[in-house]
Amino acid sequence: MRTYSTSEFEIRIDNGLLEMRSEGPRVSKSGSDGERAFNSLLRSESIRLAAFDIRAADFNFSKVELETRIRYIGRQCRGMPLAFIGRGDQQDQLRTALQVIDKMDGVARAFRSREQALAWLRAQRP
Repeated sequence: MRTYSTSEFEIRIDNGLLEMRSEGPRVSKSGSDGERAFNSLLRSESIRLAAFDIRAADFNFSKVELETRIRYIGRQCRGMPLAFIGRGDQQDQLRTALQVIDKMDGVARAFRSREQALAWLRAQRP
């Protein structure tokens, strides 16, 4: 297993599964460290599945910025199943993520628990 973390996020890679967990307040200026780590790991590892856990994060983005960030994830993870894990009060953000990925012809689902998300992802393994 390979892990990379900062005060804002943690990325774990294990057996082709990338898990990224975001924490704390997330604003427009947030993201460059996470994006660099995310890109580096996608290039250097064999990733086939990805889970994004936002339950410990509080996002303060415009709808346009949220969609832009999700499209970025969709481009970087093209062709792999994506699981988004969020709280009940993040329902709108999760719905936006699924809609954006669907428009990109991607496969994504939203979950409230990590266990359910990982079970679904494992069932998607090629």
